[in-house]
Amino acid sequence: MTSSAELSPELMLGEYLSSANRFLALAREHGDDLGATAVPSCPAWRAKDLLAHVTGIAAHVTSGRDMGPDVQAWIDGEVAARSGRTVGAIVAEWEDALPRLAAALRGQPVGGLVIDVVTHEHDLRGALGAADHEQGLAAVLPALVDHVTELAPLRDGRGVRLLGGTTVCTFGGPEIGLEADVGDEWELFRLLACRRSAEELEAYPRQGDVRLLFDLVSRYPLPERPLGERAR
Repeated sequence: MTSSAELSPELMLGEYLSSANRFLALAREHGDDLGATAVPSCPAWRAKDLLAHVTGIAAHVTSGRDMGPDVQAWIDGEVAARSGRTVGAIVAEWEDALPRLAAALRGQPVGGLVIDVVTHEHDLRGALGAADHEQGLAAVLPALVDHVTELAPLRDGRGVRLLGGTTVCTFGGPEIGLEADVGDEWELFRLLACRRSAEELEAYPRQGDVRLLFDLVSRYPLPERPLGERAR
């Protein structure tokens, strides 16, 4: 895995724009069918809602408006505000916002935006049966590792060490309370993005207290059942 220190703001902004354009291409291809397409990794939303969410984020960045104290309420409001629009209209809004977003954020840290858009790109791919596990992975994984590290959600000061292909990352410590082998970098990304069920967390080969792994991905509800996206 490329270290986060090697990912300049310019490179990360380019990764955001690349993911946005892949997302837009899928949206154009499927059109208003997205409104009826379930998203297993985000069961409260249809695929059109994913598009509305990432478009709302871009519109927010370019407007300079504050999200307010309740971020989830803001997210829900942005999705609801676009519920009556066609997919084509939402696509056009996001396309229009991208040049202004790039100008506003040039030279600024955009790791959070990359995490959001690449994660939802793969949520969309999973919903559409268009999996491509390489897209955006080299940028989103180190950004996500940094993000989870900053959250420090672990109990009792015990750390977690995760092995994912050639990547080894440690959260918390210095005492390691759990070491788990999740398989590869793709699996590590989706795990840290809270896209793995309790059943899948329990199934990773491990040594130590699996409760620490649940703590690590506790910021969002986990899927109720496996998403079926692990095989390459």
